[in-house]
Amino acid sequence: MANKILLMFIAFDLIFLLSAGLHLFIPLFTEANIKNNTNVENIASNLLLDHCPLTASMANSVVMFVTFLLSVPAFFLKSNRTFLKLHAAGVIAAAIMTLAIGLAIWFSTLEIHKNLAPIWNKQPASTVTLLQAKFQCCGYDNPALFVKDATCTSAAAAARLGPCVAPFGVFANKFLDLVFTTFFGFVAVDMMLLLAGLCLIKDRKEKERYRLIDEKSGFGPI
Repeated sequence: MANKILLMFIAFDLIFLLSAGLHLFIPLFTEANIKNNTNVENIASNLLLDHCPLTASMANSVVMFVTFLLSVPAFFLKSNRTFLKLHAAGVIAAAIMTLAIGLAIWFSTLEIHKNLAPIWNKQPASTVTLLQAKFQCCGYDNPALFVKDATCTSAAAAARLGPCVAPFGVFANKFLDLVFTTFFGFVAVDMMLLLAGLCLIKDRKEKERYRLIDEKSGFGPI
């Protein structure tokens, strides 16, 4: 019967691998969407994700994939705990990077309106048009500074709809809350994998110690 500690380690290691895939997939998917599939529905979320530390997330995915690969020989080399120790170090490094990304996103939500202003101001008219259509508003914090389009057809229409600072800010808060909570969830997975790995290291150390005691006693390995 397989060791329950080993099974728990394998389960969390596979979840860790899935997390690594998400760390890589989200930046690539966001980049592809921004280039080829920007529309009213995804413009705001893509814009927010694009200003998250996605490059750091991709770098972290590399660390996580390498860490997972270190666990593979650990499954078979039961008397060698070196790979497990290296794996544990990799998990710690990945957890620190993931936590840093999550905290960076969380800090950005503390002054969301201030942080969104430069993002809005850098966008071309085509992007602003999509944002105005999504939130049914005109301009960022001043409806007089709007891009004329199907939503904001005139100064009177812009004044009636009002600026986008409030609806865009509410959306950004909710969306980024979900994003940094997800990253904190990744950290929780890292910690569970780390605990499982440490338990497996201790379990194998104990078995090795008993094996040596049995050999010295003349009973041979069990």
